[in-house]
Amino acid sequence: MKNKKLFVATFVALLLFVGGGAWFYHNQTTVPEEWVGQSLMTLEKEDNRLSNSFYLMFDKNTAYIATRLGGNEESRSSKLSKDILNAFSKNGNTRPQAGEWVKLGRVKTERLKDGYKIKTRKVTFDLKKASNGAYQSQDGTYWQFVPKKVVENKQ
Repeated sequence: MKNKKLFVATFVALLLFVGGGAWFYHNQTTVPEEWVGQSLMTLEKEDNRLSNSFYLMFDKNTAYIATRLGGNEESRSSKLSKDILNAFSKNGNTRPQAGEWVKLGRVKTERLKDGYKIKTRKVTFDLKKASNGAYQSQDGTYWQFVPKKVVENKQ
């Protein structure tokens, strides 16, 4: 009888431990607190080295990327550009259409001296804070936060 009670108690404790771990994993904030619910967007063509203009959106532990506008014909092929195109499951020459978006997956954030390294399964962004308040990715593309008033007015 004691073995049965011990088994049941161990089983219940194990279920609580696994359930609590899963709950913590799904509710843990891995994105910088001030970035949760925010979006970064690429700036104008001369400051954008990618194949398209993009929005990089964040919730508390996941990142998404969406295409804003048509392609940048003068873009240089970079690792970041290739990784983003691969995230859209496109071949190297096909650009995503405006409005397409993809879930990049869970974010692992590393604080750098002058910015953040945002790492997902599909793409890694090294975002360094620029003097104008924007962030510059490893390929030289500038990203700026979308003003909250613009997002609120669209809804």
